[in-house]
Amino acid sequence: MRSMPKSLWSLTALSLLVAGCGSQSTAQSLPRYKVWSVPQNSWQSRTFVGSRGGIVITMASWCKYCAWEAKWQEPALIKWGQRHHINVTLVDISPRDGIGVAGPKNNPNAGQDGHAKYLGITTAGIKALTMVLRRYAAIYHEPLSHFTIDPQDHTIFAKKTQYLPTIFILNAHGKIVYTFNGITSASRIESRATS
Repeated sequence: MRSMPKSLWSLTALSLLVAGCGSQSTAQSLPRYKVWSVPQNSWQSRTFVGSRGGIVITMASWCKYCAWEAKWQEPALIKWGQRHHINVTLVDISPRDGIGVAGPKNNPNAGQDGHAKYLGITTAGIKALTMVLRRYAAIYHEPLSHFTIDPQDHTIFAKKTQYLPTIFILNAHGKIVYTFNGITSASRIESRATS
């Protein structure tokens, strides 16, 4: 039995390697963002996308409008996302302490911004914000697993935010397909996320 020439062997190995790369799952090719995980208390990479897309809400713990969304819309939106395989992620882009107070359902303006002392982007400041967000999640009955922190505005979501909150609709490939600036009804978000 004759052995394969070295050049042919190298070419065969290379073609197998390339063929294997083509069969990688979509999840590996999704955009990944390094953010601080509130549940894990550490940096990690996230894609923010479920099998049918994602919803990313940039917010700040101290913001009264974010608190209004958290109280009146996000718990139901998170449950809706789980049923429809659409990830919902809350990204705090403001490393400040304080917790906003939500206004009544019919008047978001009646809320109150929380005390907002700047915590900084050091590890100690980010850990302090983690503790604030743990209290925030408990007050507004939201799962910690949906919270991340982007204190240095590394994600495209932080860079594109003009108002708090801003809601980004992502397709299954992680591309932003629609943006809502400011308070938006859950029904509008859901209809845009499934269209």
